[in-house]
Amino acid sequence: MENKEVQSRELLEIVEKSMVEFHEAMKKREDLSIRIGRRTTQIVRVGAVTVGLLSMAVLYLTAALNSDMSKMSEQMEAITGYMQTMNASIGTMPVMSASVQDMNVLMRDMSSSIRAVPVMTASMQRMTASVQKMDALLENMAGSVSAVPVMSTSVQRMSADMTAMNNQIHFLNQNVGSMGYNVDRMASPMKMFPFP
Repeated sequence: MENKEVQSRELLEIVEKSMVEFHEAMKKREDLSIRIGRRTTQIVRVGAVTVGLLSMAVLYLTAALNSDMSKMSEQMEAITGYMQTMNASIGTMPVMSASVQDMNVLMRDMSSSIRAVPVMTASMQRMTASVQKMDALLENMAGSVSAVPVMSTSVQRMSADMTAMNNQIHFLNQNVGSMGYNVDRMASPMKMFPFP
């Protein structure tokens, strides 16, 4: 019997030891599951933030592309307008050729009209002589005007003197004003007496 008791105690100790080890293993497994869950949550959060940032970048790039495409479309329309204008201008080349021929005819007419130039030349010579006489008169006037700089210098000195006088009167006004203030301050005790 004693032998059975020893065996049952050993069996109980083995079972108890196994249960303790099983409990510790389950606790480690639970801790590991929690750590894996936390890391997985962090990875998912970082992934979600990264996807959000990438989505914002894609939206921004899409908006920029849309803006650039609209600008390119406007510029293409402007280029189309310029091309149509150039096409219309090229279409007017025959008209320009006809205009050049008309100008040729007009030049021939002008050459026949230029025959009246000698009469105009004589008139121009008379005008040149009149201008030369006027030039001589202007030179005489320039001699008379040479005294003007001396007079101008005198006027400038007078102006400077007037400015100095104006400044002195301004300072005098300030001094008289401060004197009036000082006299009022000195007379303030006298105002307490009933003198008329």
